[in-house]
Amino acid sequence: MRQRLLALAESRARLVARAREERAAIAALLAPADGAAFLSVSLFRAALRALEEARHHPLLAVFGVTLLAALRPRRAIGWLARGWSLWRLYRGAYGWWQRFAAAAPAGAPK
Repeated sequence: MRQRLLALAESRARLVARAREERAAIAALLAPADGAAFLSVSLFRAALRALEEARHHPLLAVFGVTLLAALRPRRAIGWLARGWSLWRLYRGAYGWWQRFAAAAPAGAPK
């Protein structure tokens, strides 16, 4: 019985060491993704703060847009076109979302 317990303890120690090595390997593989995720979350939060400031100070936002249009009119027109395209994409996707949500059964998770 004692031999069996010793064998189990050795096996457990090997498994614990292997699990530790695998966790370290996975952490090393995910490190670049963690950095990218942190950067994207930081940029998203900065964009939300900028939008919130624009809501609280609309004249400042209008001044910034006017300054951009005065200094770089071609770039401003390009950004306006991209913004309009994104807005139309959002509205179309929202319409589809509403159609599918209305067609979903009552007990289905949303």
